Amino acid sequence: MDLEGKLNVFEPTTVFQMLNLAQITGRLTLDARFNSARIYFILGNITYAELSNRPLKLGEYLVREGLINSDQLDKALRKKAKGKKIGTILVQSGAISENELRCAIENQIKEVVYEVVRWREGWFTFEEGKKPDAQDILIDIPIDHLMLEGMKRMDELGEKS
Repeated sequence: MDLEGKLNVFEPTTVFQMLNLAQITGRLTLDARFNSARIYFILGNITYAELSNRPLKLGEYLVREGLINSDQLDKALRKKAKGKKIGTILVQSGAISENELRCAIENQIKEVVYEVVRWREGWFTFEEGKKPDAQDILIDIPIDHLMLEGMKRMDELGEKS
């Protein structure tokens, strides 16, 4: 089931709920004038998400949260040139645990979703069966709590759905 449409007709929360109810697997791409996002679903739950102009990369996020220091990040970035993901390098070096990495990635996915639910202009396309890169760490995040938190954040900012 491939889908496409306008965000001013089908808001992101509606699209997320449709994909969740259908328990579908694939990639949702949302394009707005100022940004774009790719969100991956497996059986209707979000497993991976990224923004084209992500304000904070994983390594920067881990430094900000105090999980690693800038020296550890610099060392990992030098090793990253060999093709491994930064999170994998940090876990293998013992800088962070697998659980800390998963929590950080989950928080980043949530931030992408919270950003996207605010979008009211642009386009979306869903391609069934598309999966993220094999090296990406996938997190299984149920939609219900994400949508509630996203709507709560919009209310706090005084935005309408």
